[in-house]
Amino acid sequence: MGICWYCYWGWAKPVAEIYEEAVKRLNGDDTPLHFGPSHIVWDDENFDCAEACLKDFDKYTEGYTEEELNVVRWSLEELVKLPLKARDPEPDDYDDEHPEFYPPNCEVVRM
Repeated sequence: MGICWYCYWGWAKPVAEIYEEAVKRLNGDDTPLHFGPSHIVWDDENFDCAEACLKDFDKYTEGYTEEELNVVRWSLEELVKLPLKARDPEPDDYDDEHPEFYPPNCEVVRM
């Protein structure tokens, strides 16, 4: 098992800002982001999967209000607007063992 690059360095600042705004719109409850239709993105930190989550969005809506789902969809749509390298700055050659040798090429925020 490797060392998570995002856990070590953090998220790209624009990604963190979208997440923080979504949590604010959810009145501080991040549950719909981590366990709903966007769980692959926000909980697993697969920021390159926002398009796939939008495509399969309706498969994972049970248990959430329309208002919560609107915020989750908004967060994914905002991520998709960012260039892939801006939302997913983990280096392609990261070795899963030494994140200190693979510094970010952008401003990051520890989440």
